Amino acid sequence: MLKFKYGARNLPDAGAAESIASRASRLNLFFQGKPPFMTQQQMSPLSREGILDALFVLFKECSQPALMKIKHVSNFVQKYSDIVAELQELQPSAKDFEWRSVVGCGNFAEVQVVREKATGDIYAMKVMKKKALLAQEQVSYFEEEQNILSQSTSPWIPRLQYAFQDKNNLYLVMEYQPGGDLLSLLNRYEDQLDENMIQFYLAELILAVHSVHQMGYVHRDIKPENILIDRMGHIKLVDFGSAAKMNSNKMVNAKLPVGTPDYMAPEVLTVMNGDGKGAYGLDCDWWSVGVIAYEMVYGRSPFTEGTSARTFNNIMNFQRFLKFPDDPKVSSELLDLIQSLLCGQKERLKFEGLCCHPFFSKIDWSDIRNSPPPFVPTLKSDDDTSNFDEPEKNSWVSSSPCQLNPSGFSGEELPFVGFSYSKALGILGRSESVVSSLDSPAKTSSMEKKLLIKSKELQDSQDKCHKMEQEMTRLHRRVSW
Repeated sequence: MLKFKYGARNLPDAGAAESIASRASRLNLFFQGKPPFMTQQQMSPLSREGILDALFVLFKECSQPALMKIKHVSNFVQKYSDIVAELQELQPSAKDFEWRSVVGCGNFAEVQVVREKATGDIYAMKVMKKKALLAQEQVSYFEEEQNILSQSTSPWIPRLQYAFQDKNNLYLVMEYQPGGDLLSLLNRYEDQLDENMIQFYLAELILAVHSVHQMGYVHRDIKPENILIDRMGHIKLVDFGSAAKMNSNKMVNAKLPVGTPDYMAPEVLTVMNGDGKGAYGLDCDWWSVGVIAYEMVYGRSPFTEGTSARTFNNIMNFQRFLKFPDDPKVSSELLDLIQSLLCGQKERLKFEGLCCHPFFSKIDWSDIRNSPPPFVPTLKSDDDTSNFDEPEKNSWVSSSPCQLNPSGFSGEELPFVGFSYSKALGILGRSESVVSSLDSPAKTSSMEKKLLIKSKELQDSQDKCHKMEQEMTRLHRRVSW
C-alpha cells in the first residue's frame, strides 16, 4: 500500500494494519494541505484548492463538443454542472477587485494596484497571460513563484493573499508595497546614495536574498525594480518568476535564459551558452547584489554597454572591464565589499562573509527591521502610487495563441492545476490540523502539539500586525490632512 510521504511518521509497516479511521484522518489533513509534521517544502499542490483546480479542468475538458458526444461524458457534465458552477462562484476571481492603477509591466505579466470590493483592502495583483507563459516555456517558473509567496514566512517577502485563475490569466494577489522600488528611490536621489543609505539597503537586501536561499531557491533576477519599499520604509524582495529550485547539491540545472542581462553572473552566462549540462549555485544572486551596490554608488551598472552582446562580453571578462571611477569618493570598506562580490564564483563572499564584512560593522543584523529607515514614504492614501515611476508600456497583452487540439482532450490547463491558493483556507487548514492532530489515533508528542498550536498563534499575530500597519497608515494620513 502506498504510504503518504507527506504527513506520515512512525507509520506501521506494510504488513501491519492501520485503521480506516486513522487513514481517513490523515487523508483529510492531506487535502487541507497541512498534514502533521509536514514542512513547507513538502506541501502538496493537491490541497483543497489544487483538487478544485483539477475538478474544474476535468469539467472544462469534458465540456468540449467532441467529448460531449460520448454518452458517459455527457452524463457527467449534466450531473455536475450546477455544483461546479456554484464552486466556481465561491472561488476568488478578478471581479472581486476594483482596478486602481498599473505599477509594473513586463513581457509575461502586469502588476496592478487593486482594491477588494467587499473589504476595501488594497493589494498588488500580478496578472500573467497563460498563453504567453506556455508559448515561452515559462510554465515551471510561475509555479515556483506561487510556491515561494504562499510558503514564505519571511518579513522580506510579501505575503500572498490569493492565487486564482480564469480562462486567460493567472492572478497573484499580495501585499501592496506603496514606497515604490529601489529604482525610483535612486531616481529620487539623482541615481546616487550616500554610504549610510547604501549600508542600510544592502544589509536588508542581503537578509532578503538569504531568506529565499533558505527556502531552497535561487532568485536569479535581483535588480532595483524587484526591490520594493513598504509603507514603513523597509524593503521587500519580489518577482520570483525566474526563481529556480536548487537540487540536493544546492545547484541549479537550468539552461533557459533568465533575469536581466545587466545583473547576470558570469557563471549563469556560461551555462546559458554551453551545452545545457552545466550548473551554478546561489552565488549568482550575490553577484547581482554586487552590481546593485555598484549602481547605488556610481549611478550606473558596471557592465552595461549598448547591446546585450556587449554587456555579456563585459561580464564574462569582468576582470578587464570592472572599473571604479575616482568620483565619487568611496570608503575602502565599501570598495572592498563590491570587489568581493563582483569576482569569480569561488572567491565571492557568501552570506556569512557578508554579515561579517567591515562595511556592515554598525549593522545589528538581528534587529534591523526595528531601526529607522533612511526613507519613509509619504502616503496620501492606501492606494497611493506616487512613489513609483511611470511603468513603460509593454505589449504583454497580445500573445500568440498556443496550438491546441480542438477535437479532444487538449491538456492546455493541466500545467496550472495546483496554482490556486487562499490564505483564509490556509489559516483554516492550520486550525483544523491542530484539532485533528490532537484527536488523531496516531500518537503525537506534547512537544509536537505545542508546535502546531504555536504555528497558528504566530499566523494570528502576523495578521494583527498587518492590520495595525494599515491603521497606522490611515492615522498618518489623517494627521497629514
